[in-house]
Amino acid sequence: MPGTGDTHPLIVLLHGFGNDKHEWESTSDVADGADKYHWNNHWFARHGYYVLTYTARGFRDNGPRASYQPSTPAGAAPTCLPPGGSACPPTGTIRVKNKDVEIRDTQWLAALTALAYPDINRNQVAVSGGSYGGGESWLQAAAQAGSEYWSDLPGLPRLRLQVAVPKYPWTDLAYALMPNGHPGGPSLAPVGEPYQGSDLYSSSQGAPDTLGIGNPIGVAKTSYVGGLYSLGTTNGVFDEGSPSPQSNGPEPFTAWLARVDAGEPYTAPGPVDDPMMGQLRTAFSGWHSAYYQPGWRIGRDAGRMPAIFSVSGWTDDLFPPVESFRMFTYLKSLDRDWPVAVAVGDVGHSRAQNPPGAWQAINEQAWRFLQANIAGSRPARTSVTSYPTRCAGATTAADAITAPNPVGLANGKLTVDYKGSVSLAPISGATDPDAAVTDAVAGGNITPTGAGCRTSTRLIASPADGYTAVSPPLPTEQTLVGIGHVQARYAATPGATAVLAARVWDVPPDGAAVLVSRGVYRFDFTGYDARSGMVQVPLYGNHWTFPTGHRIRLDLAQVDQPTYRPPNTAVAATLDLSATRLELPVRQVSNTSLR
Repeated sequence: MPGTGDTHPLIVLLHGFGNDKHEWESTSDVADGADKYHWNNHWFARHGYYVLTYTARGFRDNGPRASYQPSTPAGAAPTCLPPGGSACPPTGTIRVKNKDVEIRDTQWLAALTALAYPDINRNQVAVSGGSYGGGESWLQAAAQAGSEYWSDLPGLPRLRLQVAVPKYPWTDLAYALMPNGHPGGPSLAPVGEPYQGSDLYSSSQGAPDTLGIGNPIGVAKTSYVGGLYSLGTTNGVFDEGSPSPQSNGPEPFTAWLARVDAGEPYTAPGPVDDPMMGQLRTAFSGWHSAYYQPGWRIGRDAGRMPAIFSVSGWTDDLFPPVESFRMFTYLKSLDRDWPVAVAVGDVGHSRAQNPPGAWQAINEQAWRFLQANIAGSRPARTSVTSYPTRCAGATTAADAITAPNPVGLANGKLTVDYKGSVSLAPISGATDPDAAVTDAVAGGNITPTGAGCRTSTRLIASPADGYTAVSPPLPTEQTLVGIGHVQARYAATPGATAVLAARVWDVPPDGAAVLVSRGVYRFDFTGYDARSGMVQVPLYGNHWTFPTGHRIRLDLAQVDQPTYRPPNTAVAATLDLSATRLELPVRQVSNTSLR
């Protein structure tokens, strides 16, 4: 067991965007009773770990924000912007986890810690963090896979990273902030086994090793992107185009945001990216996202496979489960025994409820995984675990289901064929009364003791609100577990682009529908999409039970605002849809069809 000999492992805890080093600090093992329960500096220190927390480059330190956090000093240099922290222009600016900047910061600070405390075991290092820290945790694992030493800096101890535990992370930042809905890269089979996955589980900007090129630029998550930018400018300072130390050139974040907000066209026929959008796509994929790092293949060939336990949220509208699923599928395609595991539940960013029971069970899994691998990551036939989403009632470890891969969580399929056809104008959905309430940001945060789920009483739509249809009652209970998709036959009138946003609802007999999942697809007719054919819109997914007698409502529109940026009407096409179908992976060992 680590921590019982003369040396001790080191774990680095990385905070979320807009937060600071206090996020994972606690005066007790319990902390918030949920995400931080048995996952904080107190817990790890009590179990023999050295713990490093620090405020990431570009952010202020506002001090403790919760009653369980200790009043540790900010540690700011006098030249930093008040109230301290790491916001120290011109170099101390937010770079959004560029692999040449913040990733190296963490490695350098860890090496300094090992120098200061000689009893740290230099071959037993772990990283963990949520959201912003989760995206970095994945990148840190890629860095270790690609090099013999995770931290190899002149004059400092060499360190090896054994375990990463990303929580509600991104692995393709370009896709996470602007999902295009298009399938992922080539379906690669695990060595010696048939491929068991689906492109829906690896949707991305492109295939690995492509710098995110291959699929069209997607639809901006307007409310989240705007909210994150506001949070960054309030609690820190964005970089606006410093030429270094990143090797991919300047990253002018405010200018990039302005270009995204200006909207389509993002490409010219060919297709060729608009120069600034191409710069953003390449940077956010190749320099900010784990999925595109060459280190994975290098590590596989060299026998270096850091262990990763990734946690994602079914109801997380910012970084949904595909962010963990695509990496699980990819790493298992490189080596079926890569020690990568995934846990999914009603956790993470809004709309998630973050029930304490789910987090306590997930953290216990993560702790066992960490302990099993910290002394040296080992090849393993790891799995995917899912916890259900509920609007009421507790979630416990007993509710978990497991499978050898994301697709394997389901045993059957529920298919709903909806009647009728519809013509969606570029402004369809603009007056939808459910649009704001279902937005993760505008709709407000949800607490595990509150109402819990977004609801609606609307069963029909006006022509301006797009398409809404409701299935017949379910003859038997059906438990969705997985991603699923909406498909339709489409024909587009002249225009360079179009958007198809989908929402899926559970409608009980009293008509008070509950939002179950959503998804979006962006058409780019400059070279990516044909003007007619079949379209498949991947959903974010869920683990949700539809009881007997409930109906399933489907909404389709081009405008689902403020969640997604609407298409520019000057260049957008009208979509004529027919043969609309919803396909959901279900736990039941049967296939059910509704018409």
